[in-house]
Amino acid sequence: MKTQLLSILGAGTMFAGVAVADTTLIYGDDKGQETTRMMLTADVVKVTTNADANADVIFDGNKTEFVVINHDEKSFMVFGEKEIEALSDVSAMMDRMIEKQMANIPEAQREQMRGMMESMIKSQMPEQKAAPTYQKSGATKEYNGYSCDVVEKTVAGKTTGDFCVTDYGKLDVAPGEYAVIAKFMKIAEKMASQFGQDTSMNFDAIGQVLPVYFKDAGQTGILMDVNNDKLDAALLTVPEGYKQQSLPEEMF
Repeated sequence: MKTQLLSILGAGTMFAGVAVADTTLIYGDDKGQETTRMMLTADVVKVTTNADANADVIFDGNKTEFVVINHDEKSFMVFGEKEIEALSDVSAMMDRMIEKQMANIPEAQREQMRGMMESMIKSQMPEQKAAPTYQKSGATKEYNGYSCDVVEKTVAGKTTGDFCVTDYGKLDVAPGEYAVIAKFMKIAEKMASQFGQDTSMNFDAIGQVLPVYFKDAGQTGILMDVNNDKLDAALLTVPEGYKQQSLPEEMF
């Protein structure tokens, strides 16, 4: 969810030969403690969260590539277009995994084994959920001086979550930055629903907006500050010495 927000790519664009500063959106809880930081540039978005999992997500809008960094294990995984496509259709992915496992099994035993494997895999997979929908309620609020529109989130007919959004331009986010985060949100939403989650924030249906406030899935974010300082390129890359973890070939 918050992870999906940080994928906004920001300001590194050039206008008349002048570099535009980057954008960092800093969110906190109701006690003023930072919970989420979205670093936006013209090409890459990085989302960091102060959660139980000590992990960051970097989204490269040009490559359509996610990098998930695990700081506890000093490792990272890369999800390119092929991996994203596979994870966006779990049912097809499971079929491929089963067929590869069946390759070395005698034909007479395949149907029985296929049934057993399908049952085992499906029992371990979370139930897919419908993607959430968002609708403006007509009410407005203000947080830390940022005015916003209250949004109702519905999943499979049930209201859940609490959001307040505003046009991205009012947060000093550049058009190029928003284009990247919007792309990230759409992909993240599709993947999240496949794995039984409804924590995405794809507000595309209600306008080109970003959250000023969100409370969903046990996490809260209130926009505390918008920083337009130039981001150090090192912040948008995997730390030196981290090892890449391979994804199971059977998935693809």
